[in-house]
Amino acid sequence: MTLFIRLAEQCDWVATGPETLAGFGTIETVAKDLREVSWQGDIVALVPGEKVLLTTAIVPSRQTRHITQALPYAVEEKLAVDIEMCHIALGGKNKSGEFVVCINALEDMRRHLTQLKGVGLEPTIMTVDTLLSPSGQKTCITIEGERAHIRRVDRTGFCAPVKQLAMVVGLINESDDIALHIPDKKIDQLSMEIAQIETKSSVTLHAEKEDGLKLLVENYRGDELNLLQGEFQVTTEKEGNKGVWRTASIIAGCTLFLYLSLLLAQGAFLDYAADQYSDEISALYRDVFPGDNNIRDLRRRWSARLSGMPEAANFLQILGDTVAHLPGSEIVVNNINYNKSRGDLVMQVATSRSEKLVDFVDTLNKVGLNAEISTISQQTDLVRGSLKIKLFGEGG
Repeated sequence: MTLFIRLAEQCDWVATGPETLAGFGTIETVAKDLREVSWQGDIVALVPGEKVLLTTAIVPSRQTRHITQALPYAVEEKLAVDIEMCHIALGGKNKSGEFVVCINALEDMRRHLTQLKGVGLEPTIMTVDTLLSPSGQKTCITIEGERAHIRRVDRTGFCAPVKQLAMVVGLINESDDIALHIPDKKIDQLSMEIAQIETKSSVTLHAEKEDGLKLLVENYRGDELNLLQGEFQVTTEKEGNKGVWRTASIIAGCTLFLYLSLLLAQGAFLDYAADQYSDEISALYRDVFPGDNNIRDLRRRWSARLSGMPEAANFLQILGDTVAHLPGSEIVVNNINYNKSRGDLVMQVATSRSEKLVDFVDTLNKVGLNAEISTISQQTDLVRGSLKIKLFGEGG
């Protein structure tokens, strides 16, 4: 039996096995429900697609150690927050030879795992719900409840509200041919959105029997990108193996001794470590880029080498962060334009009160974007405005 649990204030879960069980509630309610059905098995934790950035990175190395060290440099310019606040999980390569990368908040990872452990649930896999939606040789869109999971051909993707689906599809460069997976009971309900998409793209409709999390779980393969890496990596132990416990106690003792020794010599060690770190970074750069003799500014050289496609990355970053905060804001988006030269995303929006626009802009600024209201006009029962949004620190 496998338990899939989507992490949020109100979690929904599906347990597969001889029969499929499902439920919804707080994490404490979920744990209680599972005890009542005597559930046992593996746990797959799911992070909502709105809470992560799924992107790609080019790292010209085959050695795992080099890839791990260079990865933060490869994705740093795609982020609007400090890289130290992020958890970076490395996936496999796509057909273009790029690594698929998932980035989310380090604080969120720690909070999720602490909450699960507090109710006796310890997942062996943590992935993104969007990665459970179908993908293939063309853009795939899966309608799940009021959310749309968009999978790109490069194996990345993002999540957007269904009511904004037609607009979002129009902004995807590769969206000429689309596979649309939609619960059969919602086809008539979303006929207008489907018709809007068909005016711009060729749509292949796949009617699905299930809806909600059950629809995503049906596509689970087991090879999805696992966020439990680095400090969150899970190790499997065999019960009753006394040798393992003996080894663990020895390692714990040695670790404690080493920690105390390092604590006594901390001042001298930090100076030595700083010099070693600089030498290792230089050696790594020479190893990865042997033909480049200009290594005076390593940070700038790494960024220049690994930045990839900054214009596309900036657009997707701004769009993803903005769309993630639309639900509950009462903001309706009428039009979007992106200026490549300035890096500005200009949104024409409407809402009921001007305070809603101000609150929405404040929210975007708090999450690391640089947003401002360009124009605003009051009508009888509607407020229209123009928002200019860009990454924090970008010029223009």
